[in-house]
Amino acid sequence: YTWDPNSNSGKPIFMLKEKGVEFELHYIDLLKFEQHAPEYLKVNPSGTVPTLVHGDRKLTESSILCEYIDRAFPGPAFTPTDPAQRYRMRLWCRDVDTKYAPALSVLGWHMFMGPMVRKMDPEKLQRLIDRIPLKERRIAWSTAVNSTFTEEQLQGARDRVAQWVQTMDACLKQSEWLAGPTYSIADIVTFANAYALPVSQPLAASRDLAPHYWEWLRRIYARPAIKKAFELGRTPLAARALEMIKEFAP
Repeated sequence: YTWDPNSNSGKPIFMLKEKGVEFELHYIDLLKFEQHAPEYLKVNPSGTVPTLVHGDRKLTESSILCEYIDRAFPGPAFTPTDPAQRYRMRLWCRDVDTKYAPALSVLGWHMFMGPMVRKMDPEKLQRLIDRIPLKERRIAWSTAVNSTFTEEQLQGARDRVAQWVQTMDACLKQSEWLAGPTYSIADIVTFANAYALPVSQPLAASRDLAPHYWEWLRRIYARPAIKKAFELGRTPLAARALEMIKEFAP
């Protein structure tokens, strides 16, 4: 149960495609607030995506879910065996989730999600917000929908993303992949959030400023599993990613 291959919703899709695992996709349209519909709340009472149902298990934390998929299913492994590299992998995943994804969320709402949902009838939109089960999520969605981010908040988010790009670039100057010499969950989790920065934040993520990051993107966009994952998307975000695959092709 997930949305487009974007941020948290994309991580398990990328992992499953990389592992070559067959799965049944239940598309949850965030732009229609389907994650808060009564039918989905029976699957995940928190009203968040993604949710992986595997046997009698329901798993919801996207980065940890990637490790579960890597261990639970056959196919190539994406968790380093070297302890130091595994540590780096988990550190990257933690930092993406806690330091950088919140900044990307602010910018994504301001640039894309907010304008999309504000096209809805205001009364219907308010009813959809009111049914969100978690209070903090109701507040967050109301803030985003009503575009109450200050310029200071937006600039702070832009600065954090610019810092992140430089951190990635410095790391990738030292090794081909974020956790070391092999493609890992660190790259998948980071890519799910960073795949479109050359378009959404061109001043921070230009080829001149971050050449190693750009080559990293090129290597990942060339992977067949990534294209298959984006083909499952239904929004302009996925369409843009498919166009970027063409632009980044060798």
